[in-house]
Amino acid sequence: MLVKYRDSFQKIVMGLLSFIPGLKDIDRINQELDWYAASNDRNLYLQKNEAGDFIGLVGVEKQDQYLMVHHLAFIPQQQTQANEQEIFDSLAKNFPDLQMMGTLETTPALARWEKGKPDQHGE
Repeated sequence: MLVKYRDSFQKIVMGLLSFIPGLKDIDRINQELDWYAASNDRNLYLQKNEAGDFIGLVGVEKQDQYLMVHHLAFIPQQQTQANEQEIFDSLAKNFPDLQMMGTLETTPALARWEKGKPDQHGE
């Protein structure tokens, strides 16, 4: 289940972002949080598991007909293809009119999700 970022989740989000290569430094993480906060078209979502624990996050930006997936991170023991699939399924449900695209870092996970989707012929 995806939960939209709130300020009360800041420490959790900072911890999850720190698992992303290139975002180990606290100043760099704060820059990313500021970047998301600077526009209503950018959002961070946290993924909760069945026990209600936060296990991952995804950062997205709405652009015309696209939803750009900028960040995808999980706590190490939860970085599974099933959890990736769940995040992308939720995004597709929340943004049905937008085509998802990834960055260099997020495209491999997005491609795995696309490959695993049921055939969409006839839509």
